[in-house]
Amino acid sequence: MPSLTLARAEDLEEFVRFLRRVHVHVTRTSGNVVVAAIPGAPSPLHEQRELAGYVATWNALHPGRTVTVEDA
Repeated sequence: MPSLTLARAEDLEEFVRFLRRVHVHVTRTSGNVVVAAIPGAPSPLHEQRELAGYVATWNALHPGRTVTVEDA
């Protein structure tokens, strides 16, 4: 599962809510890092691309509060 790192730990709860609204399963691992999974994704590549789209949307809507994707 890809891990997502938030630039600001205080954004964690809002970011998790954002992902859960689009049915992404999110688990906090430590501090400002979560792992995410998309149930039913047809392939790991599809899951990675979909998550990248959600992260890009978050980053566009929240300047300065960036999230980055790390491959599993």
